[in-house]
Amino acid sequence: MAPTEGAYPTPAVSLTKHPATLPRAEIPDDIDHAAVAASALEQMNDRISVGRLAENVIWRDSLAITGTLRTFYSPSLVAHVWHDLSRRRRPCSFKLSLGSSQVVRAGCGVAWVEAKFEFHVYGPRSARCSGVIGLVPAKGREGTEWKIWLLCTILEQVDGWPDVDGLVPGHSTFADCGLEEGNDASSTARTNGQALSKGSSIAPLLDCLVVGGGMGGLCMAGRLKALGLSYLAVEKHEQVGDVWLKDRYESVKLHTSKEYSQMPGTPRTFGPDCPYHLTGKDLVDGFQRYANNFGINVWTSTLLESAEWDGEKEAWKVRLCKHGEKHVVMHVRHIVLATGNNGIKPKMHTYPNRDWFKGDIVHAGQWRNASPWRGRRGIVIGSANTAHDVIADMVKANFTSVTMIQRGKTFVLPMSTFGALVDPVFNEARPTEEANRMLLAYPLPIQRLLAMAGIRACAEQKEEYFDALEARGMKVERYGDLWGLIYDHEGGHFFDLGSGQLIIDGKVKVRSDALPVTYTETGLELSDGSRLDADVVVFATGYEGSMRYTAAQIFGEKIAGGLQEFWQCDAEGESRGAWRDTGRKSLRSLLYLCVTW
Repeated sequence: MAPTEGAYPTPAVSLTKHPATLPRAEIPDDIDHAAVAASALEQMNDRISVGRLAENVIWRDSLAITGTLRTFYSPSLVAHVWHDLSRRRRPCSFKLSLGSSQVVRAGCGVAWVEAKFEFHVYGPRSARCSGVIGLVPAKGREGTEWKIWLLCTILEQVDGWPDVDGLVPGHSTFADCGLEEGNDASSTARTNGQALSKGSSIAPLLDCLVVGGGMGGLCMAGRLKALGLSYLAVEKHEQVGDVWLKDRYESVKLHTSKEYSQMPGTPRTFGPDCPYHLTGKDLVDGFQRYANNFGINVWTSTLLESAEWDGEKEAWKVRLCKHGEKHVVMHVRHIVLATGNNGIKPKMHTYPNRDWFKGDIVHAGQWRNASPWRGRRGIVIGSANTAHDVIADMVKANFTSVTMIQRGKTFVLPMSTFGALVDPVFNEARPTEEANRMLLAYPLPIQRLLAMAGIRACAEQKEEYFDALEARGMKVERYGDLWGLIYDHEGGHFFDLGSGQLIIDGKVKVRSDALPVTYTETGLELSDGSRLDADVVVFATGYEGSMRYTAAQIFGEKIAGGLQEFWQCDAEGESRGAWRDTGRKSLRSLLYLCVTW
């Protein structure tokens, strides 16, 4: 849909286009890095001048100074913005975090001194903050000078407010939002002494309504609970986590580690008994355990039907439908759409003569398992994560033939690569909030460059593995750009959890030399004239759509058309429409995912 008058959608800029570089420097191993960092931080108590900044300086602020997520480049811009905002925010008391300084080396001569620090801001609200500073040597008039090339500033806790990471186990009576849960649609809810009978009901003003009871929605609800705010999360399925059992194929599992998927609060959501790669069932159990342990206010079998802005109350008037028949109307100051951006509309290529084919054609979004075709023949179009999960299903179901049609070179990451890069940060020994801070504080363009350097180092140790895949016909990108794929295209890579070996062993054939051009009675004809027979053709070709489509169903097209698009990056290298304001003053309360300053 076209944006409405007054909207100003932010153009997408590829993460690969941002002016970020890693510093090359000669730094001796015996450098007193603590003294270097302490001296730089002491100067920051005064001001940041252009002369103290490296030519490739980059500063990312996470709510501490700017009140949102911003990234700035170049000495002149960083110095100007810092000076301008400092008059209002008054950052001071910069202090080195003891034992945090180190020399970071990322190969190929890339090196810098890095340290964590703490500081405070005092206006308009005082708050405790933290940060990361990266320093590189430069020749000065009086010898070596240390200049800032990396600066990360992070809001930790507003003074007088609870710790957002301080979620502790406890039960919910829905007192937080003034509503009592009623599982039976005919039951009566009660708020502020007033009965809410079956049918249209008026509920009190809430701080926030969270739409979606998956990982994002539950984490947001947990943060709101930790802050002591009134909130309610609504989930359309019968149980929390059902989306992982009812809307996905049975063999689905995360391609990242369980520690990378931990949720806020103690104890950890996924404990020692959970596998490294969480299955759909593990996720469902974890989400339900999280909601129960921490007393999360969540209504299941509940849809947000509509929302309209009430200017008099300065809040959203929302209409909820519980269990298909009970309607509740309430006012909320903020709405978080934690509904995800995948699966909006399956993408399927259309080939001529579809009605000739006597077999079945499905999209991976509708794939449940391979049982209906056990012992038969399958073709999978696509070569990213989902495609590999489907071919593994087919092999397990004893298909007589399984063929993957690869449409282009695929970025392949062995399972060991993820572990080498992420496990040192996200592990059982480190609190999840600390691991999150270590990863997410860095500017996205720097995260991208560091990931590329680490991936290359790991790939160079796996040449035989890549050679074996290529010998079977798979076109492999060995040194890919993971962050670029995630932020520019929302994926398209392949984390190998074992299906790569099926290709190497010849149990799955790969056709990368020709593409389908038409259906036949028994399968597909390819562009080189060859034919592939199949009883089922699965399109693992992704999805298309926009979060605006979801918003339009709730808020109407006029409002949805004026919202920022979701995902990809803006000119600064920050995600559009995620964890930030939507971009229109009249809609400040409507967020896709938010952290409110």
